[in-house]
Amino acid sequence: MIDEDKLDLRKIASIVKAATTSGHKTQFAMPARRLAFGTEAASLTAKSAAAAAVEAVLLKADPPPPDLPAIDAIKLALRAALRLEFATIPPYLTALWSIIDQAHPVAISIRAIAHEEMLHLSLLCNLLAALDERPSLTGDAVPRFPSQLPGGVHPEIELRLEGYGPTALETFMEIERPEAALPIEGEPLETFPAEDVTIGEFYQELLQGIQRVNPPLDARRQIAGPFTWFVMTKLDDVEQAIKLIMAQGEGAHGVPFPKYKHHLSHYYRFKSLKLLTKLEWDEDAKLLRKKDQIPAPAVFTLAPPPPEGYSQAAPRELRTASNRFENTYSQMLRLLEESWLEGGDKSFLRALELMFELGPLAQTIMRIGTPDGRGYCPSFRYLP
Repeated sequence: MIDEDKLDLRKIASIVKAATTSGHKTQFAMPARRLAFGTEAASLTAKSAAAAAVEAVLLKADPPPPDLPAIDAIKLALRAALRLEFATIPPYLTALWSIIDQAHPVAISIRAIAHEEMLHLSLLCNLLAALDERPSLTGDAVPRFPSQLPGGVHPEIELRLEGYGPTALETFMEIERPEAALPIEGEPLETFPAEDVTIGEFYQELLQGIQRVNPPLDARRQIAGPFTWFVMTKLDDVEQAIKLIMAQGEGAHGVPFPKYKHHLSHYYRFKSLKLLTKLEWDEDAKLLRKKDQIPAPAVFTLAPPPPEGYSQAAPRELRTASNRFENTYSQMLRLLEESWLEGGDKSFLRALELMFELGPLAQTIMRIGTPDGRGYCPSFRYLP
């Protein structure tokens, strides 16, 4: 069985293209008798068959021949996208919660970005559910830190849980770099490495693969509501979802978020925080104008958390606070996962309630002082 975590996005994009190219897609139609959704045996059988097919492809010459079932290739790509979106959320939330005043403009901006990443994750879960696959958000699917981004994206980046500051901002901007730079008033035009096209090409190939196959989309296990704006029942819905992900964040073409000039892509929102200046798109001049100054926020300076969590040697107050955070986080993820199985909206709404409890729990940990005067940092460990 292959380790999907070790596949880079270019390899996955080539698998999708090979499996969905015209002339081969007729053999990839979904079976007339659909798998019973949520049936453990059926799920394991399908997953094993898909893994074996992917492994067979990867053992052959590069680019891979089109012998992987198209639906399995599309699901492989969706799982990769899900891992990528999931990995960004804990670092963004850690930086957000390290800002003492949660009503500060910087906190408001980062919170909006984190919420949009949650939207991306939920849309990808909806699309997987539409294809009769249960999204995995627990166990080994939970990102660990420090780590690298999934899919071989920006291998130079080490994802860490750290408080808001210049180092965190630089990491976030690297994660969200668009394919092309926008001019900023009074600033030199940036240049980005050519390999940054990987994410954009990956999402574009994923979308084109789905368009070529045009699989049936089941609305029954999808969620609609906060952080899940719509269900997908036709190709236009899929295109809207994937293009929204690309426009807001990773894979963006450098243009502002469509329709709303104040809603820039994630990179330029982080860029505005680095410049401590609000940026606004000037459609006529085709550049970003500098507007109001943004004050720097007061923050908790955090010590990095141990990868395996706080041991018995840690202060009792810290262990108590950390256990509450980790248990709440883990239960939230279980409820989210259940939302796309049998739990539906009820599980999803309960998960949202727990999500909003995490911020105060995290700040409780951050207020506990380390011996050197810093605050502690939540570890985001998953507890089975």
